[in-house]
Amino acid sequence: MAHTTRTPTGNDRNRSSSWIVVLLIVIAIVLRLWLISISALDPRYSDADDGDYFRRALRLAVTGIYLDDSWLIRPPGHIFFFAIWIRLALLLGIPQYGVLFVQLAQTTLAALMVPLAYDTARRLFAARSAGLIFAALIALWYPFIETATVLFTEQIYLFLFLLHFWFLLRYDATSRLRELAAAGAALGSAALTRSPALYALAFVVAWLVLRQIFITRRAQPGSFHIALAAYKPQQLITSILVVVIACLAIVGPWATRNYLVYQRFIPIDTLGQVNLWLDLDENANRNLHISVLRGMPQADRAPYALAQARAILAENPLRLFHKSWPMFRHVWKAQYTEDLYVKHSFFARPLREMTALGLLGDLIWLVLMIAAICALSAPAREGLHHRLFILAWISYALITVIVFHVEPRYLLPLWLLFGLYAAGAGALLRRPFSGARLLPALRAMTLIGFLLLCFPYRDYPAILARGIAREQAGSTADRAYLARDYERAAHYYRAALAAQPNFADAQVGLALALAAQGQHADALATLERGSSRRTELVAGALARDTGDQATAARLLPYVEATAGENIQQWAIDWLHPPPQTALTLGDGLDIGYIAGFSPAEQSATQSFRWLEGSGRIVLPLAEPLQPGSILILRMAGGQPEPTPLRVRFANGDTATLPVTSSSWRAYRLVVPADLAGADRLAFELEAPTFVPARITPGSDDARALSLMIAEIRLQ
Repeated sequence: MAHTTRTPTGNDRNRSSSWIVVLLIVIAIVLRLWLISISALDPRYSDADDGDYFRRALRLAVTGIYLDDSWLIRPPGHIFFFAIWIRLALLLGIPQYGVLFVQLAQTTLAALMVPLAYDTARRLFAARSAGLIFAALIALWYPFIETATVLFTEQIYLFLFLLHFWFLLRYDATSRLRELAAAGAALGSAALTRSPALYALAFVVAWLVLRQIFITRRAQPGSFHIALAAYKPQQLITSILVVVIACLAIVGPWATRNYLVYQRFIPIDTLGQVNLWLDLDENANRNLHISVLRGMPQADRAPYALAQARAILAENPLRLFHKSWPMFRHVWKAQYTEDLYVKHSFFARPLREMTALGLLGDLIWLVLMIAAICALSAPAREGLHHRLFILAWISYALITVIVFHVEPRYLLPLWLLFGLYAAGAGALLRRPFSGARLLPALRAMTLIGFLLLCFPYRDYPAILARGIAREQAGSTADRAYLARDYERAAHYYRAALAAQPNFADAQVGLALALAAQGQHADALATLERGSSRRTELVAGALARDTGDQATAARLLPYVEATAGENIQQWAIDWLHPPPQTALTLGDGLDIGYIAGFSPAEQSATQSFRWLEGSGRIVLPLAEPLQPGSILILRMAGGQPEPTPLRVRFANGDTATLPVTSSSWRAYRLVVPADLAGADRLAFELEAPTFVPARITPGSDDARALSLMIAEIRLQ
């Protein structure tokens, strides 16, 4: 009996592609949730952009009031997005999970980007393989994974930009104006997240013009002049009006708000003018310029900065490009290798835990760039209007970062566009072409130029060898420190520093290991001050340990407020503060003993901290814990009715105290007898929260608070 081999049909291939896309969606979600679970970054404790975004979104979620930050007028789109999810956490009664809700929402956007990327590349290059490659890049490439876990603009912006281009491709195929209107609305939404997108509306207009010309020329074979004669401009005018009106309908209300508030025409933000001035002038003048701008009314800052920038350029027009070559070279680097093995700190990012995925990502980037260069130097079989549109965006993004400054997250739109064409390289290159013979030579020259930019920038073999040695020693040192084997920890931290002497995280580890052995002077000498927030934290802790309480009281609260992570939790896990039987909360010296508390506050009579739902106290003891010891907590409730405080000791015993708000009172608990002889007293606190701004008229305090604690004492 003859056997026949069934040829896969189009439906079979579609089903197979669909299942691969579903698998990539699942992988994308899992990777992002994993990174969220291990990341120490937290915008609630940051003085950078993410901290500003979180605080403004929190205020908006709680009070309904939107305020610009004290520095510049910024785009509002991501603030409203963050506020939606923070508000949901508030409505569900779990305000402490507001940041997590935002991260989960961004993870959802990242998951939606996978099928969106698939269909975008499939449509552009008429190849399912291109769609699958692009979808895999979105799901698996480390820089795209990290965008979902941090509260910056990139995840929202990349999604909206890709959505915008997807709608343009749909319009290209169907000529339905609703697709074009959706593309304009998506671009307007993207502009409210990152304002440069608004000015790229010109690229869409050019795309429409070229598209109409090519359509007309295909319909009217012959010379270009004949095609133009047959062209009907009303079709083009209609399409341009649709996309422009749809875009401005999104941006217009915000521009109107700015005019009403500041009496100036400010389409979206004032970032560009100020950044241009600061980047054109000498770096030594930066802080002076910032102080000058802060002394002005908000509406006057951008015009003043623009006038100063124009004056600089009038004197020296080439000043605009004074950093272009080093910035241009800096673009073409292996970013994860740079972050992991070149920079002097991890800055609380979980780079070590993500090493395998990150280094694989750098290899992906290298292959991506080579493939993208080959694709972009191939004939534009996907349509010249598409090719020119993407090249315009690439040029725009590249010029923006080299004129201002290169920051890894600002390069993500660039890598998205290169990734799209890398995915389509196979579809573009495998089709025969009998046109210009210069294209292979152009491709070879471009590839050589890219490789000359990339590889000489760093001595990557030496960096990898040194970095691997540093990481092996550093990981061993961390394990030894946590196991309280301080001599071994110090030995391996020194080995890590031998591999990279300026690595602040190893300096911090060595200082901690030396301090744990009583070598405080040597510990302080290992630190390169100002190299990281943790460096300053350890310097403050060493000052406290050696009796310099004034320095400690200045440094520790500063680091707590600006570290970009929950420094209370890190400190309680890594610092070994002096033994205490009495702890005053909020005095600037309590870091290392507490976790789960708001920043310090001062009443008329004493300092204190608010407990934020759940917290932890650890008191190291100079002598073993005595039987019958009493724990005294001086507290006050934050609401009219008593607040139930649940105290859980290390042996599992619990007690509940009704904390009243009428006055400060000392509450006493007998320490469980099972804990007698312990060298420390550790216990957890838990109490229901409230948000002051939701119950107190006129309050803008959007924190989730439980009760106030001023003192903890053991007797």
